[in-house]
Amino acid sequence: MARIPPGVIINPAPGVRYKVPAVKKIQKELILKDKVKFQRNRLGAATCLTEMSLMMACWKENDFKDSACAKEIAAFHKCTEEATKERRRVREADKKGIVQQEGRLSSRNVNKLLQRFPHPVTPH
Repeated sequence: MARIPPGVIINPAPGVRYKVPAVKKIQKELILKDKVKFQRNRLGAATCLTEMSLMMACWKENDFKDSACAKEIAAFHKCTEEATKERRRVREADKKGIVQQEGRLSSRNVNKLLQRFPHPVTPH
């Protein structure tokens, strides 16, 4: 089958007409830079929402008295402490260059890898 040049209108069936798109030429070589822009890691899902909603529901039932809701308050504080520890652990692992379970590299880790393995410079 013959190749159709770009811009030619073809008629594959009676009444059907369409134009073949032109192929764009690449202006520059597709080469990665040796550095990426700094981006903050996106926040994950909110933590401790269940504990917080249970605590607020208890407050509402007991006219906002802390003594009646001590168990729910303690559960909420425990959850927030665990979430804070987890965030610190993730931040420290990121500084050391350890990839988390998400499988996404931070911009800091990408820059470290790009410095270790720079793109070879080719003469034009």
